[in-house]
Amino acid sequence: MKKRNQTLAVMMVAIGGVLVLASCQDVKNDKKSEGTGSKHFMVTASIEPTLKPTVKPTAEPTVEPTVEPTTETTMEATKVPATTATPNTVKKQSQKTKRIVIDPGHQLKQDSAQEPIAPGASETKKRVTSGTEGRFTKVPEYKVTLEVSKQLKKELEKKGYEVILTREKHAVNISNIERAQVANKANADAFIRIHCNGVDNASVHGALTLCPTKNSPYCKAIAKDSYSLSKDILDEMTEATGAANRGVTRTDTMSGINWSKVPVTIVEMGYMTNKKEDENLVSPEYQAKIVKGIVAGVEKYFSNK
Repeated sequence: MKKRNQTLAVMMVAIGGVLVLASCQDVKNDKKSEGTGSKHFMVTASIEPTLKPTVKPTAEPTVEPTVEPTTETTMEATKVPATTATPNTVKKQSQKTKRIVIDPGHQLKQDSAQEPIAPGASETKKRVTSGTEGRFTKVPEYKVTLEVSKQLKKELEKKGYEVILTREKHAVNISNIERAQVANKANADAFIRIHCNGVDNASVHGALTLCPTKNSPYCKAIAKDSYSLSKDILDEMTEATGAANRGVTRTDTMSGINWSKVPVTIVEMGYMTNKKEDENLVSPEYQAKIVKGIVAGVEKYFSNK
């Protein structure tokens, strides 16, 4: 009797070995046909050997492929964690949060003290001015730029960007160099300076952006990215608002650009000396369109990098 029991135990071990090999084979085959969206493999086939009293210890088990999965097999398989991550999700999660510095142009009172227009430059300009004013609405530029900048900050944060404002009130004294230094210190991925335009000719209208020249003697390293940022924002903003697109202007005369070490653009949203645009620029509805366009431009810029 003792010998018979030993023989039966050996037979069960042999059968168990076959079951393990069959299960391993199933997993291997599943891996070849797995989708890109899942890492969860479940072995659902159950192998149930058929034993006959006359079977010798070396007999192969009979596999019945139509047998339903057992509760034990299903419970074991579900211990493997499932994932629904896609390549796009993984890429998005691996990207660092983009940091944007927004500069609401001008301030309540200008500072007429002089500062160099660029590192090492002998030419100087006023540290900062109070900007233009609506010829018809009488609203100062510094108010409009802060209103739009605060809305822009809010909408960009909704998209997951980290946003810094160079000022959050009107009664400040921050020079153009100091504003650029805020962006440099933050190692910003984009420095967006919000402004309104103004000229003597009341018929002039439209939006434009400014960036450094291709061979800027001060910030050539950021010239290419600054142009792309400027163009993407301008194209999307004018599409959202319906304003005339006056193009990207390259210049080396702007202190806030020349002192920048990160991609920079000056966004001239429209002319406060033009009646229609003056009224538009102080309208909450139109400001919302400007913000929508700038956000779309920022998204376009980063998607192409």
